[in-house]
Amino acid sequence: MRPASSRPFLRRLPGAAAALCWILSGVTAVILIMAGSGSLLSREMRAWAPPETTGLPASEYDGVGALVADYLTDRAERFQYTYRGSSGAEIRCFQPHEEAHMADVRGLIRLDRTVLWISLAAAAALTVYGLLSRRAAPEFRRGVRTGLLIFAVLAGAAALWALVNFDGLFITFHRLAFTNDGWLLNPRTDLLIRLMPESFFISLGRKGALAALAVPCALGILSFRILPSNRRGSGQ
Repeated sequence: MRPASSRPFLRRLPGAAAALCWILSGVTAVILIMAGSGSLLSREMRAWAPPETTGLPASEYDGVGALVADYLTDRAERFQYTYRGSSGAEIRCFQPHEEAHMADVRGLIRLDRTVLWISLAAAAALTVYGLLSRRAAPEFRRGVRTGLLIFAVLAGAAALWALVNFDGLFITFHRLAFTNDGWLLNPRTDLLIRLMPESFFISLGRKGALAALAVPCALGILSFRILPSNRRGSGQ
């Protein structure tokens, strides 16, 4: 018996890692696309934060949505929106601490972009290795299934946490993502949190999750369709 045959899990690691990297690249790509879509953000604001609760005129929602998207994706230098009130006076929407918080959020989006490119490069390299190596290919495909199983467990745990205690998940994420308490905004005084309440993030999260599921679903279909033709070559 060859020594390698006694280590099937190690032989499947490249496939599992490739699957997880492809899934990570899909998640980060969805986040980047959603963050850069002003029309999506303004629609969600209108749906979950109407003018009567925010105090922002309905005519200004498209402008604010475009500002958020442009700022997060580095198409705008400063996070501030102004418009003319009914009296003709210029109204500034966001206070300095709200601007500071959005600067922190932009930092996360920049990190997201970096992770996207790294995960894409790693996924491509691992996939080329797994598919071009005749000895590694069968176990690589089985490793993909292992990676999908790991993802399913993690995603299921996160989904269960969100269903049972979304507030706890939301707070935990913010405490891990930010090094300060700038995200603790006051809905009575801060327009930013009125425009983006909890329901806004729940809706975006659902849409993003559905879009990101395309990657693991595609990987699952490919692994089951390709694998049977390699069973004879794998010696099983």
